Amino acid sequence: MTEVWIALLLYTKTLDAQILQEFGSEKTCWEYYAGDQTFGKQLNDHQNKPITKDYHFKKGGAEYPIRLFTDRETKELMWLTCELQAGLDYTRRKYLLNILLPTPA
Repeated sequence: MTEVWIALLLYTKTLDAQILQEFGSEKTCWEYYAGDQTFGKQLNDHQNKPITKDYHFKKGGAEYPIRLFTDRETKELMWLTCELQAGLDYTRRKYLLNILLPTPA
C-alpha cells in the first residue's frame, strides 16, 4: 500500500483547516512549500533564517517541522503541516487529530 501524505493548512484565528495537496512522502510535501509565499509571509526562526528540517517546532514523531505563515492583511497565524492521510481516517482512530497551537507573539 502506497503512503499518501497531505499538506494541511491550519488557521489559528478561525480554527479552520484546508487540505491543499497530496504527496508521495513527507519530505516531498515539506520541501514543496519551502520559501512559498502563497498563504502570506513565511516565518523564519529566531535568527531570521529559513526553518530547516532540524527546527524544534514539530509534532511528536514527525520528521519535519511545521511551517508557519502570517497573512499580510489580517496578521492571522497559519500552520502548514504534512500529515499521513491514513492517520486522518477518523473511522479508524480512537482520538481526533490533536495539534497544540502556540500563543502568537
